[in-house]
Amino acid sequence: MVELGWDESADVVVIGGGGAGLRAGLAAAKAGADVLLLEKMEHPGGKTAMSIGIITASETSYQKKAKVKDSHAKHFADLAAMAKAAGQPMDVPATKFMIRECSKEIDALNAMGVRFTGPHPEGPHGTPRMHVIQPDCRAMAEILIRTCKRAGVRIACNMPGAELVLDHRGHVVGVRSDGPDGPRRIQASAVVLAAGDYSANTALVRKVAPKLKLAEPLRAFATGDGHGMAMRIGAATRNMSRVNTPQMRFPDWPHVEPSPGLVGAGAKLVTRKGERIRTKLDESVLLPGFEDRWEDIFIVIDRDTAAKLAKASDDVGPGRDGWVRTGKPFIGTAPKVGYAYLDDCRDWSWHREARTLTAAAKHIGCTAAALEKTLGPKSEGPFHLLGPVRRVIANSGGGVSTDFKLNVVSTEGAPIKGLYGAGVNARLISFMGGHGYAFAWAMASGRIAGTNAAEYAESVRR
Repeated sequence: MVELGWDESADVVVIGGGGAGLRAGLAAAKAGADVLLLEKMEHPGGKTAMSIGIITASETSYQKKAKVKDSHAKHFADLAAMAKAAGQPMDVPATKFMIRECSKEIDALNAMGVRFTGPHPEGPHGTPRMHVIQPDCRAMAEILIRTCKRAGVRIACNMPGAELVLDHRGHVVGVRSDGPDGPRRIQASAVVLAAGDYSANTALVRKVAPKLKLAEPLRAFATGDGHGMAMRIGAATRNMSRVNTPQMRFPDWPHVEPSPGLVGAGAKLVTRKGERIRTKLDESVLLPGFEDRWEDIFIVIDRDTAAKLAKASDDVGPGRDGWVRTGKPFIGTAPKVGYAYLDDCRDWSWHREARTLTAAAKHIGCTAAALEKTLGPKSEGPFHLLGPVRRVIANSGGGVSTDFKLNVVSTEGAPIKGLYGAGVNARLISFMGGHGYAFAWAMASGRIAGTNAAEYAESVRR
């Protein structure tokens, strides 16, 4: 029964319908709670549906099947070495907790019908740990949505979370959502914030990272709604200044980040005028020469450069390991394959093969003379044109502080009763090195937050 002053009620309300929110809603429903999930977009999926779909995990069934010997202890040792090399502090208990809980998600997702390939190598890990969702995260998001609905989770789209409602004790007892039909007050015994990052919130980014050179956000919907809701009631945050340095990404699916080795192998970065951008790529960072660019860029790979890149015949296994064995560059980490080689790109709209320089110039939009000047007279086809790519802010790394139950913590250090966080709305640890941790944490934190929110809601009902 809905009490006076409320428009609707649920045991647990989840704010955000990306992977973390869907996982939280499912876990809460399985724990016996009546769950309402609020998603501000027209369809759930969020950042998860746009991601590469990688989980880096240890002691998994896929590793055992491939006869890869691994342990959580070895996994932690590799992460500790990465943190030391990066000069980053490491929270030992929290990191060990993350490794253990994230690795559980491989079998949990498998049980829902999600399949993986791997384990693939993931440098600088000493053991193959990369597990890649099949065929991609868009399909996985649909599996999560269907599983949530079968479990009884009510999903309301076009319903952004706006404000948390507190009682006289400072406990969270509901949410206000500002939907298309006006504000709705929803009573809840517990709320899980899973509303994604703040990379598209320019005002917040300017405030927390004033020295960062801005770029367009990869995800326009990533406005940090959950962060704002939590901070307005006194929640603590961690690492809010950690906003990813603008990097080069394909704005069309899949949103691959080009490998640092491509330019070193001879690939050229070319504008639509056919002019070359003289720079080099570093891991996730575009160095001087690109940092102020806002226009479309094409990566041009000629015949000689293509011969220097890794290919499927270089793989031995387990997983896609040819690039490790040969030292040759790959195109980028990508859905389905883990590491994309040039032939994989043929399936994607941002790849075009041109037999002649004239055809390549036409696709880019420049003159053949300008492109020939940039590539040099000895450059021969076929030419592989990857693009356009653009300089974007892909993620933000700061989050809401939580304890190990993912109960949100106040600036005074005490748990805020009835409020939980998941994904980047649950910043439990300060360092996650390599690929596959943000997605893995979205899944694991969603499960933990949803389960504990349901248990708390049950205690309130008693």
